[in-house]
Amino acid sequence: MKVFKYMRGAISFKKYYRLLNDLYVTVFGRELMLHFPFYMNEDESFIQRQNNLIDHCLSGLGDLSGQTLLEVGCGNGANCKYISEINDSVKIIGIDLNEDNLVIANQHMGSERTVFYHDDAQKLEYIEDSSVDVLICIESALHYPDKNAFFSQIKRVLKPEGKFLVADILRRKEDSGRSLWWWKRTMLLHHTNENDYLGYAGENKLHYLAIRDITPEIVKGYDGHKSWIPRENRSWGSFVLLQFTLALLVRLYLKELRKHKKYMVFNGVHA
Repeated sequence: MKVFKYMRGAISFKKYYRLLNDLYVTVFGRELMLHFPFYMNEDESFIQRQNNLIDHCLSGLGDLSGQTLLEVGCGNGANCKYISEINDSVKIIGIDLNEDNLVIANQHMGSERTVFYHDDAQKLEYIEDSSVDVLICIESALHYPDKNAFFSQIKRVLKPEGKFLVADILRRKEDSGRSLWWWKRTMLLHHTNENDYLGYAGENKLHYLAIRDITPEIVKGYDGHKSWIPRENRSWGSFVLLQFTLALLVRLYLKELRKHKKYMVFNGVHA
């Protein structure tokens, strides 16, 4: 039954992203970005608020024209496709460990200027030294058990004048790390704190140009979420199931972001 499929997907790393992709195709008719929404204005659609987050992150990276951009943890490739559409001269490389997502990326998100590889963020075996102008990592580093290894790879693959951006969900100072521990274990979540992030940069001779807490915009991004699933052309049972799944996921997200976690964006360069 779909209800059990959705519930298992919500609490399993292996099935979570498959669940999201399935939900987006069911509701919107296509795969969407896999990250949180970012609020800018009232009456925005879910898709617009997802785009808002990418726009906000890219705003601190300058003009990407003619540059090579690497997205670490590219998921299903929707971020890469969006960036390619808003800048028709940027070369994009996406890497991810999730093979299901990479199937979608290669089938629907690739182009002559965008390629995808199966690779580990802590190794980046497909990426040559000093070959990347811009590196971004959006809502992926929370799954990396060795973030210092990831930051050492940022240092290695960036050109001397290159820039990087990491958007991650961090523990607040008062968070003991025990909230929703069962979910973190099954979802392979490895949250860390802001002090650790300062250490990752320092140890790898990287320098932050800006550090931003965008938790309020992410939390508010879920305003109006009950209207995101249209009722028309759906059976009553399908509509209720989708609303239930959405409500469960949003409740988990907001509980963490309001009490235990914060959403941080780090922009940096070589030190």
